[in-house]
Amino acid sequence: MINDSNVPNILKQDGVSKFNLDLANQFIVNVPSLIEKYGTETSWAHTLINTESNSATLICQMPGQGNRRHHHPDWNEWWFIIKGQWQWELEGMKKNVSQGDIVFIERNKKHQIIATGNSASIRLAVSRYDVVHVYE
Repeated sequence: MINDSNVPNILKQDGVSKFNLDLANQFIVNVPSLIEKYGTETSWAHTLINTESNSATLICQMPGQGNRRHHHPDWNEWWFIIKGQWQWELEGMKKNVSQGDIVFIERNKKHQIIATGNSASIRLAVSRYDVVHVYE
């Protein structure tokens, strides 16, 4: 097993090579403007919130990209689907989600996320920066 809580490393391992983690906690952020700035031709991530109690990061990935199967021993996690389609695997059960859906995963539940469809998918990941990701 591999334990990792280093967000840049996790993003790189999950195929997101372009990310901005340094502009968090702005008074107001316009999400559609950020999406327009980064575009939808390549994967990217932009952290909107990073405090001691939670974080929120926009993540854009291309079809077939996602994260590796993992779980969080000490933290629940949730996502709001901004654009596109995703397949969530939770403890071996697969569910398709799309724009407007919210996905909640309890701590210790193994999960994996994969972008599906024909274009980029964007999700708002809400968790905490120091949350341990345990990979098999």
